[in-house]
Amino acid sequence: MKVQDFLKAIGDALPKLAVFQKAFVLIKVAPGHEKDVVDELMKIKEVQEAHVVPGEWDVLAVVNSQKEIVVPSDQKVYNLVMDKIVKIKNVQDTNTMVSQFSKSK
Repeated sequence: MKVQDFLKAIGDALPKLAVFQKAFVLIKVAPGHEKDVVDELMKIKEVQEAHVVPGEWDVLAVVNSQKEIVVPSDQKVYNLVMDKIVKIKNVQDTNTMVSQFSKSK
């Protein structure tokens, strides 16, 4: 097998081998703007779910960040929160929890 063929085969297989890091972002929002923030969150490709929730925090966002060799997934989650989520209008504060082990049905 030629080197180019080998690299192409690996490149084609990588998306199938992708592993994602799930994180939960609690968000405090200016009163009355919860739905606006949810709408903006859903425009971010890494955000899988966004929920308005009662209590100390106003919105819960579930994000998936692809693990990579070069950039650790925790760093990618941090970058996502700092570069995108906190910049959404009416977001006042965030608290991020990165999952270390998960199961779901």
